[in-house]
Amino acid sequence: MKLFIYTAIVALFLASCAQEATTDLGKLQSRRDSLKIARTNISDELKALELEINDVDTNINERVTNVTVLALTTAPFEHFFNVQGVVETDQNAQIFAEAAGKITSINVKEGDQVTKGQVLMTIDSKIIGNQIDELKSRLELTKTLFEKQEALWKQNIGSEIQFLQSKNNYESLQQNLETLQAQKALYNITAPFAGIVDEINPKIGEMANPAMPAFRLINTEIMYVKADITERYIGQIKEGDKVMIHFPSADTKVESKIHRIGSFINPNNRSFKIKLLLDNSDKMLKPNMLGELEVRDYKRDSAVVIPTSLIQITPTGEEFVYVIKENGGQKTVVKTMIESGMTYDNNSEVLKGLTGSETLVSQGARSIKDGDVVKTEA
Repeated sequence: MKLFIYTAIVALFLASCAQEATTDLGKLQSRRDSLKIARTNISDELKALELEINDVDTNINERVTNVTVLALTTAPFEHFFNVQGVVETDQNAQIFAEAAGKITSINVKEGDQVTKGQVLMTIDSKIIGNQIDELKSRLELTKTLFEKQEALWKQNIGSEIQFLQSKNNYESLQQNLETLQAQKALYNITAPFAGIVDEINPKIGEMANPAMPAFRLINTEIMYVKADITERYIGQIKEGDKVMIHFPSADTKVESKIHRIGSFINPNNRSFKIKLLLDNSDKMLKPNMLGELEVRDYKRDSAVVIPTSLIQITPTGEEFVYVIKENGGQKTVVKTMIESGMTYDNNSEVLKGLTGSETLVSQGARSIKDGDVVKTEA
């Protein structure tokens, strides 16, 4: 009986503690919710008060923002577009032997500068040389017979047929000799133009093969660049336009002009070709070298040009800049709407809104608004 009473008392105590703990948690949660509501109300009141203060505080416009400025002037403006071109030369030729035979001499080395007509290689022409010597002997006899027959014919001695046959034999042997001499000339490979011997393929003692190239001869003094231009630019570029060419592999940049514009539109890629002459007196450029061309498609001698970074955009897509105005000894900014044109090299041409005599806010333009008083720095 005593045990039962003790157990009941313990159970009653534990239930009381649990109820008390539950009551405290509810109070804490209720207090937290009240504070959240109060915080929200205070935040809303603070925002409303800030707006009212901004409307009635006459000293708010007296705050001064430090900015840097850019004085505008008019200047020439050019726009370029980029394409790739390839260095070429018309005097880049593989030279073949025109006759078969044993190579008896190679008279040049790779890298040699040669002149037009210089003999590069000779091929054994002993057989045809013997034929020429034999023909010359026959020609001497035929010439003597013809001269004697001609003398007799002038004295009306002998028949006309004999004279004509003698004349025909003489002239025929002359033509045969010329033919053999022309054939013998084929056994000497000569340079078709002045240039540098870039490659020599055969060796002395080998057989010359008319189907295989013997030499590569290049003249690198007369070079040009060719590039494909999309047809959308056909009315925007013309012969004589300035072009900047960068050769990445040679780490050099040169200026040239469009020498010729092609008259044919390639139907496969809708492009036409341009050709630019190059000065290669330093021998730096090589055939098939790639070049990056900056082709001018727009030029204006006098334009208002500003850094593109100064142009800001409204939510509706309109462009504007901040212009400095003197007002009662103070410098204020005026939000000025503009219309920009082409952009090149981080600069933009301004078509409307500026005359070129204004002073613009440069650094600090993102932290001001229309009518703010500013302090300018150099």
